[in-house]
Amino acid sequence: MYPEDQSLFRIFSAGGKKFPVCLAFDAESGESYPIYPDFEMTPEYTEDGRPFATAEQEHCPCAKPAVSGMPTPGDCGGCGWFYREHTPYDPIGICTCGSRRRDLNK
Repeated sequence: MYPEDQSLFRIFSAGGKKFPVCLAFDAESGESYPIYPDFEMTPEYTEDGRPFATAEQEHCPCAKPAVSGMPTPGDCGGCGWFYREHTPYDPIGICTCGSRRRDLNK
C-alpha cells in the first residue's frame, strides 16, 4: 500500500476529503519526516471549487496577512485566506480567496 520506506503517519481531513500523510525515513539524518500532499503539483478542490493547500506551501500572489498591519506571509499557513477546519495548527486547509476559486461550470 505504501512504499517500503514510508508508513502511514496520520489521516487529515478538510473540506469533506481525507488526506493520508506518510512518514518517510531519511537515512542521512536518521530522522523521519511527514510527506504532505503536493497541491501545487496536483491541485485538489472542495466541492464548491476552493483549492486545498498545505500550511507550509509558498504563498500565492493573492496572499494577505492573517493580522492587519503585518507583512505578507511567506507561506499559506500565515495567510488570511487560509482556512483551517479543525484547529489553528491544521497542516492542511482550504484557500478561501475568491480569485483562486475554480469555476465549476467549465
